[in-house]
Amino acid sequence: MSNTLFLSYPLNNEAFGYGNGDRFEISQVRDMCCGDTSNNSEFKMPTHYGTHIDFPFHFSETGKKSTDYEAKDFIYNQVGVVEVDATKVEDYLIRSIDLELGSLNSNTELLFIKTGFCNKRYTNEYWEFGFGFHPETATFLKQKFSNLKVIAFDLISMNSYQQREVGREAHKQFLIENDILIVEEVDLTQVTDETKFKEVIIAPLMLDKADGAPVTIIAKTA
Repeated sequence: MSNTLFLSYPLNNEAFGYGNGDRFEISQVRDMCCGDTSNNSEFKMPTHYGTHIDFPFHFSETGKKSTDYEAKDFIYNQVGVVEVDATKVEDYLIRSIDLELGSLNSNTELLFIKTGFCNKRYTNEYWEFGFGFHPETATFLKQKFSNLKVIAFDLISMNSYQQREVGREAHKQFLIENDILIVEEVDLTQVTDETKFKEVIIAPLMLDKADGAPVTIIAKTA
């Protein structure tokens, strides 16, 4: 029997922004309890906050933007999961040696990478001492999975706050050099490396010509 899950977090102002920066803000502008005819809210937030996608334009003036993609580009049937042993990660950087890919399908289009930081989301460790990715992991993954379109993981960013310069280069290697989209801050609390996916939809908020956008992830498991 299949199960359908959300793998994205609800937006709120309780979660940290990258570097403990700006958060989601929401306010009530019309309220029925005060005599208005309806309830209405407005919100303000960074595009790179909560569960969100990075487009190539994020790190390249000539990179593709949100509206350069079609709807079909966000539906995936070949999905893999790898869990990282956090005790083996050095210098806050995930390297290819930390990615035990085992018998994952070589046709994988979407790869979830679980570090366990999803369980630390509301702690200072989450933003300040979270892992990032070493740039060499981009080419490593593309060589293993020639059809890879997206990596998605349970870290606040690909860019560790402790290794910011390296993280910026990692973004470029994934987004520009290897044409792999990045989805950050994914809720993988219900996912393990034994989870089997039938289909995953990563639906970005339809912002025009954006460098990034919040996403809703809906996954159907076997």
